[in-house]
Amino acid sequence: MILIPVLGGLIAGIMALSAVLWLAPRKREAWQGLDADVLSEPRQFQFRHGYLVNHSGNVGFLLPFPIDHLKAWDSLIEALSDINETVPTAFDALRDTGLPFKLEGPFGRDRVVMIGLRDGEDLRITIATAEERQGSVRIDLSSLKAMESEISMLARVGDTSPTLSWAVNDARQVVWSNAAYLERVAQCAGPDAAQGWPLHVLFPEPDDSGPGKTRRKYRDRAGIEHWFEVTTSAPDTDGLRHGHAIPLDTVIKAEDSRRTFIQTLTKSFAFLPSGLAIFDRNGQLTLFNPALMDMTGLDGAWLSRRPLLADFFDALRDRQKLPEPRDYKTWRDSLSDIERTAGRGIYIETWTLPSGATFRVTGRPQGDGAVTLMLEDISADVIADRTHRADRDMMMAVLEDLEDGIAIFEADGTRILANAAAAALWGDGSAGLPATLDGCITYWKTLSHPHSIWGELRDLIRSPDADWADWDDTIGQTKGPALRLRVSARPGGRIALTFRPDVAVTPAQSEVPAKRIASA
Repeated sequence: MILIPVLGGLIAGIMALSAVLWLAPRKREAWQGLDADVLSEPRQFQFRHGYLVNHSGNVGFLLPFPIDHLKAWDSLIEALSDINETVPTAFDALRDTGLPFKLEGPFGRDRVVMIGLRDGEDLRITIATAEERQGSVRIDLSSLKAMESEISMLARVGDTSPTLSWAVNDARQVVWSNAAYLERVAQCAGPDAAQGWPLHVLFPEPDDSGPGKTRRKYRDRAGIEHWFEVTTSAPDTDGLRHGHAIPLDTVIKAEDSRRTFIQTLTKSFAFLPSGLAIFDRNGQLTLFNPALMDMTGLDGAWLSRRPLLADFFDALRDRQKLPEPRDYKTWRDSLSDIERTAGRGIYIETWTLPSGATFRVTGRPQGDGAVTLMLEDISADVIADRTHRADRDMMMAVLEDLEDGIAIFEADGTRILANAAAAALWGDGSAGLPATLDGCITYWKTLSHPHSIWGELRDLIRSPDADWADWDDTIGQTKGPALRLRVSARPGGRIALTFRPDVAVTPAQSEVPAKRIASA
């Protein structure tokens, strides 16, 4: 009774073990038991858009029979992954980017070689054995032609590239180069140096140099310097370091021209009376002139450290060289973004400083994000304008106190000024005088007896270049006393008219125009 359960469990275990062994994959056993002669001839697979369109014979040990042409790609990856674990990655790169591969894996005493490449719209996979004793690999003719075509294309690409390319071995000898490198060798060291191997080294490297980019130069046989941007790589699997050099002669000339241009501008800006500050697209100060230091009191050493535009305004504020707004931070931030504040135009603002000086600040945004800031000391202009305005106000006050009416007109007939007496002597004066001489003449003619002086005044306006002398005449008003009119020439073609009551003329006499003689 005790042995019955034990025997039952033993039988169940043996059956489960048999099932596992029966269902376990036998792929690796199949590879291990496969004779090398089976792969003595290369096996080729041709895929198009993931579908197996063609294959060579005797591929049953790689693909399950019957062959599923839709799943053959994945089945082939699964079968070959036991030989080389990088097979899935290589197959994916070939399918996605057309990157060819050559992989190897152990197969008994020999090795299996797997080659994948793109042939037009198709992807070709070739599998063959490489026997160590023979030192050769068999490959189908189509794959060989495709590989030769790709190698030829790569060689043409290398020789037609304007970039200098070369390879250096462990002894720092150039063991390969393209046509551009050979051309530079002939230019630098002569035609003979471009013939033998190893080639002449154009860009010697120190022992401690590593991969990266550097600027290098050499002199040709004529003594002319040539600049290049040299990129070197780390050693590859064969121990070779690859180098590439891009010509920089045009770039160097452009940089030299730019440097010379900036120096010329700097010398020109040094004599400007206005302060100039140029900030780059990152908001850093790149150029300033001595006038800026004189106007702002900023230290030249501090300005040379290329402060930001916001820091520049903070330094001006510390030295009381800008007005103090209510919200300085908001004002500074808006002013720092001159390109946004000014829009498409130019930012212009007048700063009245606590010291009494006045600056006119002009900000001009540039197309590349840079900003040009100019500070002009207009204190003298402001003082002169204030003085002129005060003098004008004083003169107008004096004119207003005169009993004589005075009216002054521009050369084109526009009225410049007229005091209260000029309007009061004509009628009640409540309407004032018209803005032009023609308007005034029309108005005065309605208030006076006919007189030839009105036409003569119009002739003066129509002929501003005519020479004439001052004269006096009497105008009789229809209502009111007669007026003595004096016509005077002023600089710039201006005309001054002065009116005053003529007490020597009776109302009866004022009705007849007085005869006068005008001297020319």
